[in-house]
Amino acid sequence: MHISTLALVIGTATLVAANRRPSPPCGTCNPVSGENRCDVTTSCINTGTAFHCACRAGYKASQNNNNVNDQFRLPMPNYEFLVFVPEKTACNTLCNNPFGMPSELCNEVKLYNRCPA
Repeated sequence: MHISTLALVIGTATLVAANRRPSPPCGTCNPVSGENRCDVTTSCINTGTAFHCACRAGYKASQNNNNVNDQFRLPMPNYEFLVFVPEKTACNTLCNNPFGMPSELCNEVKLYNRCPA
């Protein structure tokens, strides 16, 4: 009886884990020279609680603006224009309005508020 209960618990936990969608990689970076794995087209930015790789102003990682696993923006006052990406991700795609005001810059990229900012 104990073995069948254990099997039921393990089976249920496996199904729950399989049905969860992974959260976007809010990946952190290490700003220390030699340990920073941000692409050369990005910078390791302090967001107040963590360091994240961010594209240079006016650039994003891809045309896929809604996939927060590839790129996202954070609700940081005066820095919403920054596009954050996982480590080792290049930012070579111009934003829709690369020369706009900061409030308009790269605003086509989805704002994600589950990463610490």
